[in-house]
Amino acid sequence: MHTLKPALRRLLVLAAAVTVPVLAGVAPAYAASWQIVASPNSTSNDTLAGVTAFSPSNVWAVGYTTNLSTVQGSLIEHYNGSSWSIVPSPNAVAGRANDLFSVAGTAPSDIWSVGFYQSSRAHTHPLVEHYNGSSWSLVSAPQPAQMDGFADVAPVTTTNVWAVGGGNTGTGITPPLVEHYDGSAWTVVPTSLTGPGWLNSIAAISASNIWAVGNIPAAGALSHTGLVMHYDGSGWTQVTVPAPTASADWQLTDVTATSASDVWAVGYGTSSSGSRQAIVEHYNGTSWSVTNIPQLSSGDSFGAVAAISPGNVWAIGTTSVNGQSAVLVEHFDGTSWSSQPAPSQSGFTLGFNSLVSPGNNGTLWAVGGKYPTGTTNFQTVTALLS
Repeated sequence: MHTLKPALRRLLVLAAAVTVPVLAGVAPAYAASWQIVASPNSTSNDTLAGVTAFSPSNVWAVGYTTNLSTVQGSLIEHYNGSSWSIVPSPNAVAGRANDLFSVAGTAPSDIWSVGFYQSSRAHTHPLVEHYNGSSWSLVSAPQPAQMDGFADVAPVTTTNVWAVGGGNTGTGITPPLVEHYDGSAWTVVPTSLTGPGWLNSIAAISASNIWAVGNIPAAGALSHTGLVMHYDGSGWTQVTVPAPTASADWQLTDVTATSASDVWAVGYGTSSSGSRQAIVEHYNGTSWSVTNIPQLSSGDSFGAVAAISPGNVWAIGTTSVNGQSAVLVEHFDGTSWSSQPAPSQSGFTLGFNSLVSPGNNGTLWAVGGKYPTGTTNFQTVTALLS
């Protein structure tokens, strides 16, 4: 199966060396600073992939656990304002992969999480879980291809929820997977893209204004071009976006919006020589454009973006410093992007996969995974900017 949320496992592999050198040209630090907040692990190999927040004392994160690198289970954690705790979550099939990649909701008693589960080595299925305010339960979703899964979810109302991802027939990649929940059941929704494509992220501004981003894979899925799709209330259509310069292979990993005229998408590209560059594109209500951002090395990439306001946007990913990977954090202040100090933890290599703000209070959560130095086991990691 083509990897869903490519930034997720990529960032764990390319994660930061913990001691981050001072980078030349870094702008003065944002007024807030990062703190690592302890998060529990149920096995020796756990990671977090998505995060959402309803208030500073009501934050949810999802991911997966791995026992002996073979058995994977869904992982859901909750932050109550003082600490993180594991919340019981169901698995569609015992003994095989049950991976959650995204979590979002309309209210504390209406939360969705999506990903995929594996019933056999050759069959994967969309995984959907719902929280009703007291417990998480499995919700059935259609499987149009042999290997399908979701990467992101965007609830608009309790009866209007969208999920996106991709699939594989076993012989080739399918068109993007888009499904809709109407309050009773999930159904597959076709898009204008009838060829291969993957959607990694979705952002809903309103019921008739939704954006999704991802990539279109070339033959053999060895190279990609960025993909942007838009829903106008009646159908999903592909939107042309400019390609970043010098990127022979590029894709978009996350999208966020503050309004119909302020939409941000991030990702990464690779040149023909193998160097990577982080990508930021912006939609101003009329057209998309590539945004000029600091490139700190030939190994930059973004996996997640969060727009708190038009003058307060954050992106996180990886960079390379003196041959070592490092967490990359950049900030947009309404005028320009600048490099910012990144979270770190002594003795660990860090990688972050998702960002969220618990409200317009200046705080920001980042979640992902970390490797203890000298081991291959990974654990959950959460960082708070405050």
